[in-house]
Amino acid sequence: MANLDDIISYLQGEGLMPNKDEDGDIVFKYQMNNYIIFDTPDDEPYLQIALPHIYDVTDDNLVEVLAACNNINRTMKVAKTIITGDCRSVWAVYETILDSNPVYDDFLPRALNILVETQKNFYEVVEG
Repeated sequence: MANLDDIISYLQGEGLMPNKDEDGDIVFKYQMNNYIIFDTPDDEPYLQIALPHIYDVTDDNLVEVLAACNNINRTMKVAKTIITGDCRSVWAVYETILDSNPVYDDFLPRALNILVETQKNFYEVVEG
């Protein structure tokens, strides 16, 4: 089960400075980017990590951004790009289901690197 306090301890041990926001989500910086690990008390094994606001969406670029998101969603493993509900921003999101005794050191570094790679690939596709 995802235990946010355990995740905070892990991130602190890695030299990151995580905090909980007003919603109970974990926010922190990694490689000059802001990240959010969402609190999902209604589905504890579910883990969602977001790299928010990686690209601005406008009326003029919406079709290109949708095509780029689709490309990334077809080619990346366990990560996706989404357009926020207000259609103003693209986020990269990593999602997984954890086992009953997750070892954060086994997957969190890779999860963060996947999000970095997702952002890089999105930029390459959308700015092509």
